[in-house]
Amino acid sequence: MRDGHLPLADLITIRRGELAHNPLTDRIEPVTQELVKLRGTGAEWCCCYYDPASRGCSIYRNRPVACGVLQCWQPELTLALVGRDLLSRLDLLAEDEALRTLVLEYERLCPGPDMGEVERNLADQAENVLSTLEEQVNRDLAFRDRVVRELHLPLALEMFLFGRPLFQLLQALGVKVSEAPQGLRLALPREGREGRRR
Repeated sequence: MRDGHLPLADLITIRRGELAHNPLTDRIEPVTQELVKLRGTGAEWCCCYYDPASRGCSIYRNRPVACGVLQCWQPELTLALVGRDLLSRLDLLAEDEALRTLVLEYERLCPGPDMGEVERNLADQAENVLSTLEEQVNRDLAFRDRVVRELHLPLALEMFLFGRPLFQLLQALGVKVSEAPQGLRLALPREGREGRRR
C-alpha cells in the first residue's frame, strides 16, 4: 500500500454492521469488523485489476496477500483468511493525514447501524424506524456532499473513506428512496408493510 501500487481510490470500505456475504457460513449477515477490499467493476463483480486481454492480474507482482493465496479450484486456503488480519481505513491512513481526521469525524457523526438489527426493526416497527433512518440518511449525505464540495473528492475515494451511503444499504432491505425538497424520503413498499404485519 505505502509504495503506491494500490491507490486508495481502488479500495472500498465495508463498515462494521453492513450486510455482506460470509463465505464461511454462506449467508448474508452483518460484518463484525470493518474491512477494506479491492473495488469491483461491472454488473457481476470483477476485480478492478483483472485484465481480460491477458486473462490475468495487472498488478500480479504487487497483488494483495489474499490474491496470492487464491486458488479458485481449491478455495480452502483463501477461506482460512476470512476475518483474519483485516485492514481498516485507519490502518491505511497516516496519523497526521487530513483524510484520517475526516474518517474519524464521519464515524462520530454518521455511525453505521447494524443492518441486521435494522432489518429486524423494520419488520416490527417500520414507521418509527424509517423516521430515524431518514434523519441518518440525510445527515450521511450532507456530510458527504460537504466533503466532496470542499475537497473535490472523487467518488472512488469517497467509497474508501466512507463506504457506501446508508440509503444504498437500506435499498438492499427493500426500503424505497425518493427525493424531496427537504432531502431523501424513505418508505417501505405497501406489500412489504403488509407482509411484515402478518
